[in-house]
Amino acid sequence: MLYGLYQSAVGADLQAIKMETISNNLANAGTSSFKRDLAVFSVRDQQAKMDGELHEVPDHLQNHPGSAVIAETFTDFSQGSLTATGANFDIALLGPGFLQVSDGEQTFLSRRGSFALNADSELVQSDTGLAVLDDTGEPISLPPGLDVQFGQDGTVSAIDPQTNEVFPVAKLGLVQPEDLRSLKKMGDSLYLAQGEVRPAGPELRISQGFLEESGVNPIKEMLGMIQTSRGFEANMNLIQHQDNALAQLLQAVGGQQ
Repeated sequence: MLYGLYQSAVGADLQAIKMETISNNLANAGTSSFKRDLAVFSVRDQQAKMDGELHEVPDHLQNHPGSAVIAETFTDFSQGSLTATGANFDIALLGPGFLQVSDGEQTFLSRRGSFALNADSELVQSDTGLAVLDDTGEPISLPPGLDVQFGQDGTVSAIDPQTNEVFPVAKLGLVQPEDLRSLKKMGDSLYLAQGEVRPAGPELRISQGFLEESGVNPIKEMLGMIQTSRGFEANMNLIQHQDNALAQLLQAVGGQQ
């Protein structure tokens, strides 16, 4: 197989992967607290097979280009803009850190702060129904019939609407992973920590009555989609051109026999 054909095919495949990443970003442009993904390419290290083992290629071949590969797909955890909702059960996280939520079996990390109370008066995420955990890893329960207040430090308090008396109930289990790249996306703006996590620092603050917007800029993603589409088309044209050239060569060689 011609090396050029191989490189063009790999290039088209990588552009398709990048297009899939961008499409997923665009699909979540309106999803609260969603963090965009980026596909990063790199050049594959050149290696030569000698004596049945892979070795670095000789010096005179070091400038021969290797094919591209996906170096990694990573998530941009930059702070998103805030949208005011005025709802007591909506909170936004300002700064690095995550909430802890659970389905009863696994604990996930999330920055989505749209809450509600379930039938057992437990604080849950309104869209997933997952229980919101406190700083001891237990679900947070609120007394029925009372309003709720979230302090900037994550303190959850109940307020008696008759007397305006404030009753501290719990503290949100706010954490920060040691390495953000250890987080695995699970859908619904949930992450599974595959490494160590620690309590979030004082730079993480809670803002009640707000939600964090998606980290996707639709205009930038559309421009990226156009560039990626052109890159894919260019690689496919190269494949066709090289295939035609190979067919002409084989026809010419065959005609001389």
